[in-house]
Amino acid sequence: MRYTAKASQYVFKNFWYIFPFTVIPAFFFALALDAPALEIVLKSFFGGQINEITFADTFCAISIFNFSGDQAVVSGIIGIILSIVCVAMLMAMLEKHMRIGKRTFNGLFAKLNDNLLSTGAFILLMLAFYELWTVITAALVALFASIQTIVLAYILTVVAFIGMHFVLIYAISTVYLWLPCMQITGFKPFEALSYSYQLVAPKTNQIVFSQIAILIVAELVIGAIAILLSEWVMVLAAMAAYTLMLMFFCVRMQVVYFDRAQIERADLDVYGKY
Repeated sequence: MRYTAKASQYVFKNFWYIFPFTVIPAFFFALALDAPALEIVLKSFFGGQINEITFADTFCAISIFNFSGDQAVVSGIIGIILSIVCVAMLMAMLEKHMRIGKRTFNGLFAKLNDNLLSTGAFILLMLAFYELWTVITAALVALFASIQTIVLAYILTVVAFIGMHFVLIYAISTVYLWLPCMQITGFKPFEALSYSYQLVAPKTNQIVFSQIAILIVAELVIGAIAILLSEWVMVLAAMAAYTLMLMFFCVRMQVVYFDRAQIERADLDVYGKY
């Protein structure tokens, strides 16, 4: 959890500089949520009617592109486009601050041209990972939920759902530093991928467990609100959760990269504090 702690300190101190880059795509991702499907799955699960959970409901509840309606599709596409642009600028600002100690927005649009292609490729790869995970997870949940022995159905469904979280985060961790490697070193994509894996491999377990914890907490909060409160409250909660997850994902990515590449952090004082 060392990297998560360092990322948390950075986010706390620089929150208002990072917030504008993450809240905008987070808003559209929140709008893409299929609240009725999420409510159906959760109420079926916690109401003792696990056999009623279907592949379609589970898929719509957890997918970004759930095709539940025009709003979901359009919001998901806008969220992806905005996340590419915003993350490209955010990574440039984080690199500048950590490398030379300057925390300003100057030059971000100029840097956008350099970072846009690599950021777009990385985010589309993350999206492919996630949507493939969504299909497999929804299929496993529906399969185990259909078991007529209720206790066994609950056990296998929970194990499958949590286990697939580890699979997703582990897959992401294998390419976790690919983006900063491409942007900071200037390596070609496959050279940057090889270098990023060398850097992250010794810390894979640490990265997996810290990200799992954040993801599960965010899902529990959104799920509880989906059951207990209104749809718009759930959207606001989801927006807050997506904002924080995007913040931590990007900041921790740079924190891990600078540490593993043994690059001195100019944003820290002589005592190594923020």
